[in-house]
Amino acid sequence: TAAKYGIMSIPTMNVYQGGEVVKTIVGAKPKAAIERDLADFIG
Repeated sequence: TAAKYGIMSIPTMNVYQGGEVVKTIVGAKPKAAIERDLADFIG
């Protein structure tokens, strides 16, 4: 799976919609930064 999605480092988080990757977040980040990155996808 990592090779299929081109994941080259950890941590890497892929966000999926309709079975397709719509956003990739790479690297360790504080919770607030992750929440900002995901704001378009969550409530």
